[in-house]
Amino acid sequence: MKPRPSSSRIRWVRPPRQKRSERTLHRLLDAAERLLDRKTFDELTVQDVVKAAKSSVGSFYARFADKEALLAALYDRHQEEAGATVSAAVDRERWRGTPLPEIVREIVRFTLRLYRSHRGLLRALVLRGHARPDPRYRDPKQRSRTAIAEVGALLASRSEEIGHPDPKLAASLGYLSVLATAREKLLFGDSTASAVAVSDHELEEELTRAYLAYLHVKPPRGAARKNPTRRAHGRNA
Repeated sequence: MKPRPSSSRIRWVRPPRQKRSERTLHRLLDAAERLLDRKTFDELTVQDVVKAAKSSVGSFYARFADKEALLAALYDRHQEEAGATVSAAVDRERWRGTPLPEIVREIVRFTLRLYRSHRGLLRALVLRGHARPDPRYRDPKQRSRTAIAEVGALLASRSEEIGHPDPKLAASLGYLSVLATAREKLLFGDSTASAVAVSDHELEEELTRAYLAYLHVKPPRGAARKNPTRRAHGRNA
């Protein structure tokens, strides 16, 4: 398990003075993130959070000025953890000697896993960013821009294996498509994305296939083929 960022590196948090206080802080953050899987941020109350964290309202306000500061702290924590995880995932040395189709598949798998594991928080951040821009948040699109650039650079470094006339553009734009589909399908399943019903495994397979096709990279021999006549309705991811 990767170490959590210190509270001194999470903005909008009053730094705790003791280790026990630090643990309480992360219990509050963890409880809030779990609750966001079931409730919208507007529905979430301070009382909900402290009850789930087995803490108190006084402990909450000793660390956060208000509920918005809690979301900003969750955002900062997620940004730091996601940034470190993405940077490790796209390290070129890690993939030395690995076939490009396998790299693309793992990038898609990693992205879908990240969206699934932080579904409630990411949904809250996207909706909050659209409804009420807040100066306490850094640009909410910055992490995605950085991830797109890092993935694009990784794949473009294997440009001799990419048939698209502009490998760097294709690598970046292809990953943007993966992110957009993951967001609509996994965060907002009741959106128009619900018109295409696929299982989690099928979503991974088809996004990998689409990304490779756009790059003009042939999938490995023996890759499973899906029935082209499969029904497009009836199962939700």
